[in-house]
Amino acid sequence: MSATTETRSPERAPSRSFRPDIEGLRAVAVLSVLIYHADLVWVPGGYVGVDVFFVISGFLITSLMVREVERRGRLGLADFWARRARRLLPASTVVLVFSAVVALVCLPVNTRKDFGGDIVSAALYVVNWRLGAREVDYLAENVSASPVQHYWSLAVEEQFYIVWPLLIAALVALVRTRWRAALLVGIAAVTVASFVFTLSYTADQPGLAFFVSTTRVWELGIGALLAIAFPVLVRLPAALRGVLGWAGILAIAYSVLVLDEGTVWPGTATLLPVLGTAAAILAGGGVAATWGVGRLLGLRPAVWIGGLSYSLYLWHWPFLIAAEGLWGDLRVRQALLVVIASAVPAWLSYRYVETPFRHAPRFALPRPALLAGAAGMAVSIVAGLALVASFSLVDTVEEASAKEAPGAAVLQDPDLADTDWASLKTVDVLRPSPLDAYEDYPSINKDGCVATMVEENYKTCEYGDEDAERTVALVGDSKAAQWFPPIREIAEREGWRLVVIFKNGCPFAASDVLYQGEPSPTCKSWQPWAMDNVEELDPDVLITVTRNARALPPGGTTDEDATQAPMVEGLVEYWERLVDSDIMLVPILDTPVPFSPTVPDCVQDHLDDLTQCVALKERGFEKSGAPAQLAAAELVPEARVVDMSSVVCPDGVHCPPVIGNVLVYRGGTHLSNTYAKTTTPILAKRLARATDGLFGSATLAGG
Repeated sequence: MSATTETRSPERAPSRSFRPDIEGLRAVAVLSVLIYHADLVWVPGGYVGVDVFFVISGFLITSLMVREVERRGRLGLADFWARRARRLLPASTVVLVFSAVVALVCLPVNTRKDFGGDIVSAALYVVNWRLGAREVDYLAENVSASPVQHYWSLAVEEQFYIVWPLLIAALVALVRTRWRAALLVGIAAVTVASFVFTLSYTADQPGLAFFVSTTRVWELGIGALLAIAFPVLVRLPAALRGVLGWAGILAIAYSVLVLDEGTVWPGTATLLPVLGTAAAILAGGGVAATWGVGRLLGLRPAVWIGGLSYSLYLWHWPFLIAAEGLWGDLRVRQALLVVIASAVPAWLSYRYVETPFRHAPRFALPRPALLAGAAGMAVSIVAGLALVASFSLVDTVEEASAKEAPGAAVLQDPDLADTDWASLKTVDVLRPSPLDAYEDYPSINKDGCVATMVEENYKTCEYGDEDAERTVALVGDSKAAQWFPPIREIAEREGWRLVVIFKNGCPFAASDVLYQGEPSPTCKSWQPWAMDNVEELDPDVLITVTRNARALPPGGTTDEDATQAPMVEGLVEYWERLVDSDIMLVPILDTPVPFSPTVPDCVQDHLDDLTQCVALKERGFEKSGAPAQLAAAELVPEARVVDMSSVVCPDGVHCPPVIGNVLVYRGGTHLSNTYAKTTTPILAKRLARATDGLFGSATLAGG
């Protein structure tokens, strides 16, 4: 996190404006984040360190601007932005280039396009919006943690540094005589508006709300309000401010040690570290009491760490990502060692990059400083684009033709009945390429017929003959959409009308499910809407699939509350309604979950030994939604269950990554669209059997 202040490092003589207690607060903040990222269970709320940084930055930056207005009667925007460029961009550029190297050398090649784009966005300080969009993109489940993911908070601050001076300059220009009061009112209005917006937005879109700037402005605004009111508040009795300071530190400590990832964030709970930080800053201003919190925060080790906080924050994350890329998941002890090791480049960066650029005479004037900052951004952008371009140079297995890649069709060849697919080590050709597999999803995902997890604009889509005598409905989540291509082919060959009703992540059941740690309000509204549409449609056959294995009981709000029983109850409630309406119900069991959400990466990395990517059916079955579906089917015997797991795990034990020269999984838990299509004859046969020949027999005969 940026140490955006004109304070001195602990190695320099302190100036009159130097606040060692604020450097100590920075140390608390950065250590909380670093230890949290090392997965130490003692600090489940270490992420609040970022919120502490936001308040500090809002206070210091606004204090600098207020002092300049007091001194000059106006705010020099070019000077302000030049100081920020000298302070932040040199080290940021070095770390972004290093992150590109990490992605190139240590991470799967399939990540290069995504992470190269992340680096470009980080260089432009808009990566928080990109990460927020990815967080709500259900099809981006294969994208792992970016080496520049921590730049989201830096992006929030940089956007603040651009907009905030403009706001202050405008208010000062409009109300010259009472500009301080105007700042207080204007910033208070922005802060309150941002906080109110945060509460509603976090409830609706928690993943996106965590990253976007509009839900974080109020935290910086609290610091800004403190800066403006500081001359008055600092006159409070020293004893009172001393008590406030200790209360503030305790609030931060409580947040770090007690809050966890299940806490709604940002939200009302965020007030705890935010107001605690403000109280600690207020207590340290002009208070020299021996029992004041400033004494603790001003200890030399804390001040030294605080001086390095920006560099420590920049360097620790790509080090962790590089280590995980090379060695896999890290144990806590290993992660802590990696974080400690990152202090070496952090200090070198501070000593030989940050400090020289900040104090170099040639960059003292705004123009050369801003030009140098722009040059650094350009270097970072080039590094990101080069990473993207390197993706096209990766060697992989030759792309197979449709004839060379029969996929699941080989499972019906009697001559290949004894093939040990789990021992398949290499292939000469493959389809789709592991470099393109993540994009190999059904076209319906691009047609607007699949509602996203946060979308409330639902619709049905129809295919085949609209005047057909019979109708089949395919309803459910992305696992139902996974089977759309073969079912569409079957329906069209049958001469049936096909109606689809899809919403990612939402089971067709009367069950509350979680999305990003929160009960999903859009699922709760989509489910009855979907049922109403099904009952109005009154199809001859309804096929449904669900990925969800667990749901929330009444009053449940967290992942710990979710169990299989409420999921089963919700399925049974909807299934019984369908059966009572004389709709033939055909649940397709969820396919086994692969050993990794990045099967294409595994295949690309082990082209000479694909056995490294084989999963076990039993374990994958337990993690899927199939057990809940089977439990519901026992209670609704009219349900005609179809099990397609044998096309994924042919021997009933092992689930290979490649069958018939086709990549089985595209990423996450979803079959590749190419492989799903090759299962059409098998699916048709099983649907025909399940429906007593009503649906699927024509395709079976045609195949």
